[in-house]
Amino acid sequence: MDTRLAAHPAHEAAVVWLDRTHALVARAHEGHSVVTEVDRDADPETQYLLRVLHEAEGCDRVVVMGTDPSRIALEREYVALYRRPDRLIDLGPSQSPARSELIDQLRVLEPTLH
Repeated sequence: MDTRLAAHPAHEAAVVWLDRTHALVARAHEGHSVVTEVDRDADPETQYLLRVLHEAEGCDRVVVMGTDPSRIALEREYVALYRRPDRLIDLGPSQSPARSELIDQLRVLEPTLH
């Protein structure tokens, strides 16, 4: 019998802050943190939310923060799209954070980041 442990892929996480017009998405890329900005521009809300979720695609954990209406709308869209509410971590309402705050939060979830 083979008793070696199976190799588990790294769990990727994303930290998302958003309001009605702007979003910041922090995630790991090749061992480093990357923060992507998503501006709503003239997009309808659903298109904007899909663009934000695209930046967090493939993550096992998605931390969501921001204004109540936007945060809740993103979470609903995520559940409708992926059917995985267990992957969401709602940190509640918050004002626009500095990029470094998002990266700090990401490091809590991904301690191997440089």
